[in-house]
Amino acid sequence: MFKRSDNEIKELFSIAKTRTDIADMLEIDEKSLRYFLFVLRPENMYRSFFISKKNGGTRQIFAPSKKLRNIQRKLAYILNLMYKPKICAYGFIKNKTILGNALQHTKKAEILNIDLKDFFSQFHFGRVVGLLCSKPYSIGKEAATTIAQIACLNGILPQGAPTSPVLTNMLCVPLDNQLMQYAKKYGLVYTRYADDITFSSYNRCISDNIISKVGDKILLDDSLKKVLDKNSLIVNDEKITFRTKNLRQEVTGVIVNKFPNVKREYYKNIRALLHNCIQNGIYIEALKYIDKGYCKNRNIISFRSDPKKQPLIEEWYKSVLIGKIHFIKQIKGEHSFTFYSLALEANKVFSKNIFDLTYFNQMNEIINKNVFVLQSTDEMKQGSGFYVPGYGLFTSYHVTEDKDFYYLWQNDVKAVISPISADINQVSADKIIDYALYNISIANVASLSMGNSSNLKIGDTVVIAGFPNYIKGDTITKEECKITGKTKLFGAPFYKVSGKIVHGASGGIVLNTNHQVVGIIKGGCSSEDEDNTSIKQGFVPIDLVISDLKAKSVL
Repeated sequence: MFKRSDNEIKELFSIAKTRTDIADMLEIDEKSLRYFLFVLRPENMYRSFFISKKNGGTRQIFAPSKKLRNIQRKLAYILNLMYKPKICAYGFIKNKTILGNALQHTKKAEILNIDLKDFFSQFHFGRVVGLLCSKPYSIGKEAATTIAQIACLNGILPQGAPTSPVLTNMLCVPLDNQLMQYAKKYGLVYTRYADDITFSSYNRCISDNIISKVGDKILLDDSLKKVLDKNSLIVNDEKITFRTKNLRQEVTGVIVNKFPNVKREYYKNIRALLHNCIQNGIYIEALKYIDKGYCKNRNIISFRSDPKKQPLIEEWYKSVLIGKIHFIKQIKGEHSFTFYSLALEANKVFSKNIFDLTYFNQMNEIINKNVFVLQSTDEMKQGSGFYVPGYGLFTSYHVTEDKDFYYLWQNDVKAVISPISADINQVSADKIIDYALYNISIANVASLSMGNSSNLKIGDTVVIAGFPNYIKGDTITKEECKITGKTKLFGAPFYKVSGKIVHGASGGIVLNTNHQVVGIIKGGCSSEDEDNTSIKQGFVPIDLVISDLKAKSVL
């Protein structure tokens, strides 16, 4: 973009006094810049259009022409070199993400979200000039005015210009400083993602000190309103939200109650978009998406009525869908089966391997070949089990403790002719630990090894697999979970997990991200309708089982 190094550019910015200095810094001829500013005039070089907001209504976008956009991009690059973000700021900042913002507010008792109204338009020409003339930038007034001329439209920062995000962040530094001090006073966590302000607390501090309620309306504390008023920012009163931990807490569209998660509606929407592409074709669905006002790309909008532009529109829509799936991956994690199901569908829709699914293919082979339904001969009792070559079949003690005969099923077919029974082929068992090991030979299983569960810690990712509430025709249930805690259940060590483990999955397999066994599923909810915050949600660490087997000289 520039011939000079970043350090050289920063040095030029720090001593800029005139329009000529800005032209030199942008590597543009001064006469060309003067002609651009005073003859062509930036305000004549925008095209406006409306896009739909996620929660209703429309937002006006001002898209600069190619020539203006190129200059603004160069200027934005320079401004980002000079801007030193506060720790609380997340939007439009390199190496800072929506996920990073959400992580600051997980596992909190209370969360307050404040939306700033008409955010970009609150920052006018004079504020931009004043900012750049003041410390820490301290450039000359003519230089600051030139930058404001390039960046502003009709005296304000337009939403859609490449320079607007970084300039609003620079202008919000005083706000960030003041709100960090405000948060510190009450022991709160504060972050700002562009125009979305979030406070969170581990206690009732927000409800006790920061807000009050009049009917359904949430009112902000006078001292907080004073800070916002001082910075000439207007609160969108209708979009103030307050949530306790008993409700679904969201921060910039990410659920944060226990750990970052995506809304189920978002996942369903992507799945529906992919399904519609299969049914109606990518091009037709892309046109529908544009017609609903979701497209922010002015070139694509202009191509809408030109059939010759179909390939470009299809490629654009593919990038939109891929971006949505990458967002799921970012929030849920690269080993999430939610991400996998969408990525698999996308590869089919686009007829190419856009997403590398090697990890999931290996995991699926292990789970599909080595995990079984254990069903009693009268078909009244069932659980899950898994086979590890060199060890045998593992399940939970409570699944087969009645000493009945249990057959192993897989894909509605008996995996082996002979059943298992505690009186016939049980090698070892322990009621407290809640495991049982059976000596049985099973063909066509995948290679599988034991992992080290002693290294597991809160926040680690595991994959659980079993057959909850099994009826014939059911496929295996697989879910990526996070370890949320460690406790004791009926006297034995027990890891709690996110996700929902339903009755019947007991005895199922728990794998780490290296495809190694780290546990046996224990317990679960009685049904899908039961609250999944139960302490029963978790697994027995495999190291505990191995230690017991060694103590009994089985291994």
